[in-house]
Amino acid sequence: MLKAYKYRIYPTKEQITLIEKHFGSTRFLYNYFLEYRQKAYAKGNQKVGYMVTQAELTKLKKLKEYEWLNECGSQSLQMALRDLDSAYSRFFKKQGGYPKFKSKKHTSQSFTAPQNIKLASNRVYLPKFTKDGIKVKLHREIPQDAVLKQATVSRQNNQYFVSILIDDNNAIPKPIKAKNAVGLDMGLTDLIITSDFTKYPNNKYFVKSQQKLKKLQRRHSKKQKGSNNRQKAKLRVQKLHTKVSNQRKDTLHKISNEITNQYDIICLETLNVRGMQKNRRLAKGIADVAWSEFMRQLAYKAQWKGKTVLKIDQWFPSSQICSNCGASSKKKELHVRKWECPECHAKHDRDINASINIKNYGLGQIDNRNTVGTIGI
Repeated sequence: MLKAYKYRIYPTKEQITLIEKHFGSTRFLYNYFLEYRQKAYAKGNQKVGYMVTQAELTKLKKLKEYEWLNECGSQSLQMALRDLDSAYSRFFKKQGGYPKFKSKKHTSQSFTAPQNIKLASNRVYLPKFTKDGIKVKLHREIPQDAVLKQATVSRQNNQYFVSILIDDNNAIPKPIKAKNAVGLDMGLTDLIITSDFTKYPNNKYFVKSQQKLKKLQRRHSKKQKGSNNRQKAKLRVQKLHTKVSNQRKDTLHKISNEITNQYDIICLETLNVRGMQKNRRLAKGIADVAWSEFMRQLAYKAQWKGKTVLKIDQWFPSSQICSNCGASSKKKELHVRKWECPECHAKHDRDINASINIKNYGLGQIDNRNTVGTIGI
């Protein structure tokens, strides 16, 4: 299986300068050849792909105007072209939007080294960083028999990281014999609600930090532009954003790990998160709970453990059906958290009832001829 191990790195001033050059060079090439391909497509030339841009890159590096590109690892520059080609492939397959130009003002920057990676004595050695290596905090050990595939160096809010992709030489586990199942309903009052009546609270990390963030942003706006004090104020704002992000991800990792350990089949609703965020009254709360990140974590952890994740139909009215008798009731406003079935008069908690319906609908999608073992529920 392919797995990524992400570590904090502590480069020296000279190494930071070289890392920033890599960020700038790969970003420049991505934007340069995005414009190059746009012009080619506008002229009707649809055959411009990675091989064409790679040949153009070789010519570009020989020009005196762009000789500064040679200061960076050649393979890292080529990876920028591969990233662009992958972005176009996803667009043509309708798996993503049209590629966008990258901005140097974005707080997150990165470049990738596809080979010649070495870890030794709390140092990571990459092309152009082979002399002394970069100091790294190895808080998790990489398996000894693992193959180091590639490394991605990134900067997030003035902190530097390296993400090392490995092949652990273990086959992806086959789906295990299912013994239990669960339905998950995602909400704003509670983060995750299971069909087993468990509710994971919504800690609202961003909302709790909002007043402090407002104060720091006000101080930043009052500093003189271009001054050291303005830069220091900017770093304080970035530090708080990083803290909120880390808190949120830590919670989601713990919940997704607990659920994938406990259940063999996980049924959850398909959410149009981007569309839901267009509601200006709910957008901030939806962004704070990070449903998309939770679903991403759940998917890859389930795959590692041989568990199954089932996504139900986006338009399934899980909140409108009585989980006791199956009767359908009218659409309910968001403030209605408890209701009584008009047919069987069963009293329901809105979210728990929805999670039970999600579980039942998800299990109903399973073809008995393709299941691994029997499902005990």
